[in-house]
Amino acid sequence: MSIDRQLALSRAFLLKDENSLDAATMAVAEQLSGKMKLTLGEAVSVLGNNQIAEVAGFLSESLNCQQLEQVCDTDTYDLEQAREWGVTEPQYCLAHEIALIAHMTEHKREGLD
Repeated sequence: MSIDRQLALSRAFLLKDENSLDAATMAVAEQLSGKMKLTLGEAVSVLGNNQIAEVAGFLSESLNCQQLEQVCDTDTYDLEQAREWGVTEPQYCLAHEIALIAHMTEHKREGLD
């Protein structure tokens, strides 16, 4: 389940009517599904667990871009947090990637990138 971060960032940036987190969620789900122009509801369905979007929101709010840039692996994966949210390790790491893309999208929109 590898996400092309730059492709997702480009797509999320184009979704100007969406907030950065929703745009990132939709862009990642489009990659996973191979379908374009998904609604947010369709995107969350593609993720397979609505908690993934919730975890992405939580991570986006609680971590900065530098923290999110750390690869989600066995050293940075928070098992306890994942259990609390009811997500598996791959789902947690997917949420982590969505949160990072959301931050990158926000920075790009603000002209910080």
